[in-house]
Amino acid sequence: MDSEAGVSESARPLSRSDLVRSGAVALVVSLVINWLIVFMANAGGIAPELEALNYEPVSFFTTIGVVGATVTYGILARTVADQDRAFAIVAAIVLGLSVLPDFVVIPDQPGGSLFAGAVLGLMHVTTAVVCVWVLTDRRNGR
Repeated sequence: MDSEAGVSESARPLSRSDLVRSGAVALVVSLVINWLIVFMANAGGIAPELEALNYEPVSFFTTIGVVGATVTYGILARTVADQDRAFAIVAAIVLGLSVLPDFVVIPDQPGGSLFAGAVLGLMHVTTAVVCVWVLTDRRNGR
């Protein structure tokens, strides 16, 4: 254990370029998955009038979520000994909070329904899983 950095040698601090690369991969994968979900929802006629279930808002909020996850992971990588475990815990808490509006607000929106909220919630879950998977992946040279 490197007492000065507070991390073990096997978990050396994440370089900025590794973090940016991992964040970019997480963003691309999350966007592609969420765009496929939007495409299938639109093809299936699920809430065609619901603004939140369109490409622009999905792209915007997916990007905000992935950037937030990447910054959070970067901070944890520099401040805690087990950044992967800490990040998984933070991601689970944020995921739980992020799906609440999908089931509380979305059903009351024009064109919204509980099912449309569940579809949006699925996007939150897939993005969270992708972020945890990609940001904690050790094959990136760390």
